[in-house]
Amino acid sequence: MTGKITYCLSYPLVLTRTCANRCGYCRFPLIGPERLPSMKVVRRHLRTAAQLGASQIELIAGEGLATHPDIMAMVRYLGFDSYQAYLAKILQLIEATNRRSHLFSLLNIGPLSLAELRILRPYLCAMRIMLETADPRLEFREAHCNSPGKTPDRRLEAILRCGRAGVPLTTGIIVGIGEAPESRIKAFEIIARAHERYGHIQAVRIQMFHPMPGTPMAGWSELPEEEFLDIVAAARTFFGPAMPIQVSAQEHPHLLGRLLEAGVTDFGNVSVRQGPDSALPWPNLVALMMQEARKRGRLLAKRFPLFASHCSPRWYPGGYPKRIPVARSVMLESAHRLSHTQTTSY
Repeated sequence: MTGKITYCLSYPLVLTRTCANRCGYCRFPLIGPERLPSMKVVRRHLRTAAQLGASQIELIAGEGLATHPDIMAMVRYLGFDSYQAYLAKILQLIEATNRRSHLFSLLNIGPLSLAELRILRPYLCAMRIMLETADPRLEFREAHCNSPGKTPDRRLEAILRCGRAGVPLTTGIIVGIGEAPESRIKAFEIIARAHERYGHIQAVRIQMFHPMPGTPMAGWSELPEEEFLDIVAAARTFFGPAMPIQVSAQEHPHLLGRLLEAGVTDFGNVSVRQGPDSALPWPNLVALMMQEARKRGRLLAKRFPLFASHCSPRWYPGGYPKRIPVARSVMLESAHRLSHTQTTSY
């Protein structure tokens, strides 16, 4: 396989850890709810993201919050009449910043209604909503027994709504959470049918379960790496050469070369915010990605939250197409500097 391997320099911004779901493998809501940031705080994060060289702001929050009483109280305190209006204002700030710093938005807050999507669509670049699984039995097991929003039917409805609203979407599966192996191919079939209908799936993400302290599934074992790589290869075979297959480089820095050989063409978001779980500083991770790509005759390239297949007026909100060439030139210049200045001291 030849061509580009892509990634996105991202600045994750957690809006709140309040969540309507309690997945057995997730500690996101266990860390403690956070107050929604004010617009002043959001602007400060946008300035920092631009200074660190990010091209994407990933807005992260728990799911099912539109009518949550604590969230409603916070948004009213901040001067908004709804959670959707609060999100729309942040997306507008990102759009305004984009004119100067070439920042684009990725929304990672779970399913939204069609009405909510239409409110946010004029300012929204892309979303990520994982199908997670096609195995309905997980609704009664540790993974999703306390997560009403994670049934396959509800996830599919959310994916289809994004298609109806014209929102480019990254979706995929989490493997190793107790699903039947045959359900993985079924999940691929579901994603493929949704994409055939609307054309809005821009990448399929394969995510491996990692046990987290304090969660009901903390004592579970991860899948063997060979099985994970086999699932990635199965996704590549199923979706063919055109669909980007995404696996997070930050979660698997030691597997980059083998992931490329299995069919990965996108390494996901590389966070410019160094966290406690980061195995490598992000410049070193990018240098490692570049080295593994070059070994296999591939070119490593930065991308927008949108993939190349969706960088068109059809998929961009109003006004963005005019700014693509300038933003792309800035990304190419920074990538050129990176290739000449980064060390490979991993």
